[in-house]
Amino acid sequence: MYKISDEQPADAGAIEELLDLAFGPGRLSKASYQFRHNVEPMPDLCRVAYDGERLVGSIRYWPIRVGRANTPSLLLGPLAVDPRRRGEGIGRMLVAQTLDHATLDGHKFVLLVADPGYYEQFGFMPAAPCGFSMVRENPARLMVRPLRPGAISGMSGAIKPWRSVRLRGAAARAA
Repeated sequence: MYKISDEQPADAGAIEELLDLAFGPGRLSKASYQFRHNVEPMPDLCRVAYDGERLVGSIRYWPIRVGRANTPSLLLGPLAVDPRRRGEGIGRMLVAQTLDHATLDGHKFVLLVADPGYYEQFGFMPAAPCGFSMVRENPARLMVRPLRPGAISGMSGAIKPWRSVRLRGAAARAA
């Protein structure tokens, strides 16, 4: 059995080990990692699953901006489950619980990069036909899930790292 809880700073080392185990050493070269570089994950949406003292699952979300309007959004990933524990529902529970939380927090939509099959059960759909894109990523792997009706209506454009947005007006003068 496992227990899901909020990610804590003390979980960082175990999460990195789990990510290496689940995805291998090449994971850091994936296009989606450019959106995580020098950006803190969203602490209210990051969860871990423990079986006793052993980390068996982790999910993180990152702030991103989308399109010319720099619309704030979320990038889900990575979702990692200990390969020896796959098929037990750990990943499904992490995704379902955090999507519910993101909806309650007022987020509009979530994007992710993955093989489509798994995430369709959570309402994710191909993002490219909706007008979304990610530099250096296969458009067939980019998916989107609206968190409320009409959330992606009229939305489109390239996904940008959170840090790439220029501050304007009073925010720029204060920085």
